[in-house]
Amino acid sequence: MNKKALAALALVVLLSGAISFSLLTRGHSWLDDFASYVMQAKSILDGTMDEFVRRNAFTVTGSSYPPGPAAYPWGFPLLLAPVYTVFGMHALAFKLLNTLFYALFLLAFFALARTRLGNIESLLLAMALAFNPALLLAHDYIISDIPFLFFCTLGLFLIKKFIKSTDLYSLKETNILWLGLATGSAIFAGAFIRTNGILLLIPLVLGHFLQFWPQRRLDWKPALTPYLTFGVLFAAQALLFPNGQDSYLSHFSMFNPARLWDNFIYYLWLPSWMFREFGGELLYPFLMVFVLVSIAQHGKRHLPLHVYSLSTVTLYILWPERQGLRFIYPVLPLLLIFAFDGMKLLVERLKPNWQKPAGAAVATFWLLLAVVSLGVSAAAARDNLSAGRAINGPFDPVSGEMFEFLREKTPPESVIVFFRPRALRLFTDRDAFMTERCADLPKGDYLALSKKVDDNGQIPPGEATACPQVTLEQVYSNRRFVVYRINLK
Repeated sequence: MNKKALAALALVVLLSGAISFSLLTRGHSWLDDFASYVMQAKSILDGTMDEFVRRNAFTVTGSSYPPGPAAYPWGFPLLLAPVYTVFGMHALAFKLLNTLFYALFLLAFFALARTRLGNIESLLLAMALAFNPALLLAHDYIISDIPFLFFCTLGLFLIKKFIKSTDLYSLKETNILWLGLATGSAIFAGAFIRTNGILLLIPLVLGHFLQFWPQRRLDWKPALTPYLTFGVLFAAQALLFPNGQDSYLSHFSMFNPARLWDNFIYYLWLPSWMFREFGGELLYPFLMVFVLVSIAQHGKRHLPLHVYSLSTVTLYILWPERQGLRFIYPVLPLLLIFAFDGMKLLVERLKPNWQKPAGAAVATFWLLLAVVSLGVSAAAARDNLSAGRAINGPFDPVSGEMFEFLREKTPPESVIVFFRPRALRLFTDRDAFMTERCADLPKGDYLALSKKVDDNGQIPPGEATACPQVTLEQVYSNRRFVVYRINLK
């Protein structure tokens, strides 16, 4: 890699980081996965991890449908813990982890792209991702998606490098062992951040199988290094951290086989959301033409990456819930690599005198995509800064007033019914659950209703007072929330 390419990449990463930081707000949406992550981070610092799992399991099992697992994998809370130690409950500080890990992702992606493309081509793809508004706007959520994207991309790069090194013995044995340690550690980090990170073992196993099959020989000592590294680290975290991911299985209570086809169509079209701010319904099918060309011509060459992408998408087709583009973040960079590869293959099939202008047209297309992305993201960043980095959701003053009432005016052992129970527990330290059924109200002591969300995770405010098993006594109200004491009839 020459110095000019390195300098250009550094400039792209820095500019991307500046836009990312400018897009961050001081609040958060009501999607309360973030609250569980922050409470897990606090429990690491306080040494109360088992208590966290117990209390969160109460929320999960008591709700009319599970809002999440009893505990997420502990990798992301472990990243949040030092931020919490320094800044306390500071939403903007937590989000800076996304800015940092997205910068690291861009470096890892550039390295992965260079295994198949040249410096300029890889830089153009990195620019398209660095300024993509859909991905940059996601940095405003305190969830594990962006760190997971980094570790998946790093893992895939190390897997490709490790497989190639053991195949060609292009490194000294000591260096191969170190590369194996790094590969196993990256795969573990992915699984430690998100459970489905374990799918990274699939391209590693497949790469070794393809390496072994034609030659019927494999140097097992270096080849086993990443597996052993992963196994040791996985066993160590299982001893140190309590398990709560088993409760993910409760989500399959919502599984409906009839929805499989709908999920298939949904995820087939979902990558278009990456470009929906500027014509994704046209751009995505255009790019998929070249992805198919790459698969047809270089299918075996990219087979481990294809199988990883397919296994990730298949998992979510089977999963009962949809959460948009965030589920397939690790697949999106691979699609861009395949699309560029398909374009190059078609250019190479042209007559020699057409290849140079066609290559320039391809480069211009990706540069234009990066420039348009930069313009859209920069405009959104400008608007966010002009609005003073709005404080929204559970962090805003109106929500804070309601949380303060519950924290100050209800007994510590109270159970609160609320449409975002994990956020409520984070801000009030009261056990909570969510329900849309009147029959569940007797299990709570207080009912807190949002006047804005109607029946989204709660009994609609207009219907709650008619629930037959209880009488509701209003004890608090502001312009967005009303709180009732629950009395049994």
